[in-house]
Amino acid sequence: MSLVTHGGGTRGVPAAELAELMRWGRLAVFAGALLLSWITLEPFADLTSTDVLELATGRDGATYLAYGLLAAAGLAIVLLTQPRMLATLFHPMWILLALWLGVTVVTSADPNLSMKRLVLFGMLALLCATLFLMPRGRGQLAALLVATAGFVTALSLVGITLFPDLAIHQATDVGEPQLAGDWRGVFAHKNTTGAIFAMFIFMMIFAIRAGHGLAAAPVLAACVLIVAMSGAKSSTMLFVGAMIVSVLVSRIRSGFLVGCIAFAPLVVLSILGPGSVVSDAIGGVVRMLPVDVTFTGRADIWELALEKIAERPLTGWGYQAYWALESTRFGQEDTTQWAGHAAHAHNGYIDAALNMGLPGLALTTVVFVLMPLRNYLAARRGGADPALLLMLLQIWLFGVYLSVMESFMYLRFHPTWITFLFAVFGLHYLARRPHVAP
Repeated sequence: MSLVTHGGGTRGVPAAELAELMRWGRLAVFAGALLLSWITLEPFADLTSTDVLELATGRDGATYLAYGLLAAAGLAIVLLTQPRMLATLFHPMWILLALWLGVTVVTSADPNLSMKRLVLFGMLALLCATLFLMPRGRGQLAALLVATAGFVTALSLVGITLFPDLAIHQATDVGEPQLAGDWRGVFAHKNTTGAIFAMFIFMMIFAIRAGHGLAAAPVLAACVLIVAMSGAKSSTMLFVGAMIVSVLVSRIRSGFLVGCIAFAPLVVLSILGPGSVVSDAIGGVVRMLPVDVTFTGRADIWELALEKIAERPLTGWGYQAYWALESTRFGQEDTTQWAGHAAHAHNGYIDAALNMGLPGLALTTVVFVLMPLRNYLAARRGGADPALLLMLLQIWLFGVYLSVMESFMYLRFHPTWITFLFAVFGLHYLARRPHVAP
């Protein structure tokens, strides 16, 4: 977040007018980006229509344009006010990840598709890299989060109340009629609803601690209700886990113990989940537990994905390419045929290896799992605001854990991915300027 002020002005523009324009520009970019990512241009999708099965929609072009304009505006503001903060992103691991993504485009089974999606990711990453630098202090950040998250929450409740056929899963839904009764609000699926509103809870707790309790408390209560009614078991369980782990981590001084506690759920989930597909022994243990041994059908998808990783372990099938290939969608002839019609692997780490090879998985793990924790520890040592730091830690932890059961990393303009990136970049900046907020 920016606390930088500048004197003077630009030729032909008085300093006061320039400052006012910059202030409104910051607010517009921040609120616009979050509302666009959370609501999208197509809220309340009609899941009874077969159009929902298509990979692209008629409004993709408008969505790309909107994100592009916001990214350009955010970049311009940061370059004018905080170019040094943006320069900190030229980190060796970020550069290596970018280079490897380029390699996976060249070696992709569908280079044109991979190139298109990589360009979109670059635009999105640029926008997310500027978001944390838009608000002027933690008070304004808290107010903006209450306003944006509160609007999404209110809109979802209006939909649930007035047109439930578009805001609650129905038995007539194409694809997953078994989800009937689960709340989804403005989103197209209850899993996204559960994830986003879980993240909203973390934000509202921060807002309350930042002095916006009167406005944040009712939003918090509504978010808890929506998460409970969404039926998103993974999000609910992982929300509780992230909450407990974050509190423990915030009270432990040892960096080694922090790492052990933070990553223990990730390791356990990975062993019990995808590990049960790889190892018959682990699978036997899982079958003895009081859980769905298929992980709601994910096991078949994981099995198919792991087989395909073994076919192209070095470069993968191309950046965000595998699940969109015609050979995947229409060419499966074995007993896991149905799994080939999945949109993703329901595991972000498996998808990283599937699309970008094992080196891509390694770089993804370093950049989005290991580095944020190191940044958290650095920011804490530097005296960063505890409430702000805890919120970012909670969102990041939740995303890291959720990636074992869901795929949102690199997934175009997925709302969970954008919110996760906001936390990742926030931790990055706080590690380098802990007192960015008062």
